This record gives sequence, C-alpha cells and structure tokens, in this order.
Amino acid sequence: MNHFYKLFFVLSTFVLMNSCNIINPAEPIPAYIHIDKIDLITIAGEGTNSSKIADAWVYIDEQLIGCFELPVTFPVLQEGVHTLKVRAGIKVNGISATRSPYPFYDFYVQSITLSKGVKQNITPVVKYLTSANFTGMEDFEASTGTILYNSPSGTDTSLQVTTNPNEVFEGVKSGIAYTDATKTLFECVSDPNMLYSLPKNGSAVFLEFNYKSNTNFAVGLFCHTVIGSTTTNTVKIKTLDFNPSASWNKAYVYLTPTIGASGNANQFKYFIGMLNSSGSDSLALQIDNIKIVY
Repeated sequence: MNHFYKLFFVLSTFVLMNSCNIINPAEPIPAYIHIDKIDLITIAGEGTNSSKIADAWVYIDEQLIGCFELPVTFPVLQEGVHTLKVRAGIKVNGISATRSPYPFYDFYVQSITLSKGVKQNITPVVKYLTSANFTGMEDFEASTGTILYNSPSGTDTSLQVTTNPNEVFEGVKSGIAYTDATKTLFECVSDPNMLYSLPKNGSAVFLEFNYKSNTNFAVGLFCHTVIGSTTTNTVKIKTLDFNPSASWNKAYVYLTPTIGASGNANQFKYFIGMLNSSGSDSLALQIDNIKIVY
C-alpha cells in the first residue's frame, strides 16, 4: 500500500510540474534595437535641416511594433532577416500628448538581421517627401533683408536682423525683436504683397521655425478672401501661444485647423507677435528658419 502511495505521489508531482510548464512556458529571448536619434537631411529649396524629432515609430515587415521616445532600446521577438522601417515623430504644437509621425518626413528603411540577445544600434536618417511643398521661407541670410514686415494690426517695435554670434541660431544672421517698458507690442507679418495659397481640404499644413525667447509670444494667420485682385475680407486667427524657452527650440505649428476655421479665405500670410504686459525692460524674441510646409 505504501508503495502505491509513493508511486501516486511521484506521478502526481510529474504531472503537476509539466502542467506548470504549460501554464508558464519559458519566455522567448528577444533581439534588441537601439536608436539614439533620428537626423534630417535637406536639399536645396527645403531650408534648414534643423529638427526636433522626439520619437521613433518602428515597423518590422510593415507591422507597427511601437512608438518609442528617443533615445531608446527596445526588444523585438522576431529572428532572422527582416525589413525595418522607422518614421520620425514630433510633438505637434510642442505638446507631449499630441505625438505623431511628421507627415512630411519619409520612412527610413533598411534590412536587418535579428539575433536572440543581440543589440543592434540603428542610426536612421530621414528626408522631406518629394511631394512636400515649401513657401514663406525666411532664414535671414539674404543680403536684401527679410520678408517680414511690421504687422497691419499695429506694433511699436520692429524686427531686426542680427549678426551677433551670441544671438544667431545658425548661419550668420537671425531675426530678433525687443520690447521694453515703453515699447510693449511687437508683431511682424510675412510679406503683405506675397500671399500663400494653402490647401483647404483638411490636409496637413505646418509652420516650422527655430526660436529662443524670454517671454511668451504667439503665432497665427491672416486669412484673406481674395476675388480677382480684390481682397473682400480679412480675418486674423491666432493659432498657438508659446512659453519662454531659454535655449534655441524648434516649433512644428499645425496650421490646418486655423485654415479650416478661416471661412471663405483663400489666401494666407503668417504673423508672429509678443505683448509686454508686465512692463519689463528687456524682453526679447529670437527667430530663424521659418517655413510653411504642405
């Protein structure tokens, strides 16, 4: 009888152990991919290659495996040779909750061999899509000055072109505007004689620029309804308020909702402005590399 119970115990233990293995199978060993950053390359006519790519949207064999904040090391369960695709992601309007692939950057694509437990460093480089259009570009480098003018809304200080190395983002020139206790309002607008025809079908339109500021400022659009050569109506719509940034930053401003809210407007120009409501003596806004992309 004792022999029977011993045999029953051994068999029961064997079944239980195997059942546990079925319930908790050994976890597979993944391969790993590390991406430190994603760089942008531009060609003539596309402006600066300055970017603020925050995320990598990663695909293996056309399947999205995740959106990863950079820099990142992430696991991949596949093995062998696969096609890796990476899209460059941004924070739309600088807001962390609105992360999205930037619609005007192309995919980075490469073949990759994945091995268990092995980490590979990937250095993606992206370009603008060949279908991207650029307008309203201003990098302040031209000898003829700038396309930015004092706003028709009124301003008591003007944009200046600076060559001070401490004030220039890249190249040899940038734009800068000051307000103080007596000159409290600044607003500039893109060339009033050069209106932009931007898509009104809901497709993406972005305003890109670099900035540095010790005060709040705003950007938006003047939206014109033009019939023939006559402007029948103009609406000014603010798109976004910016907080100060002590170091040079990159903005991707989503203009599509503003364009959609412009009614019958069919021509546009952008504005950038700041109001010194505190009466401080030394508030400054520095800007560079403005471009509309659609």
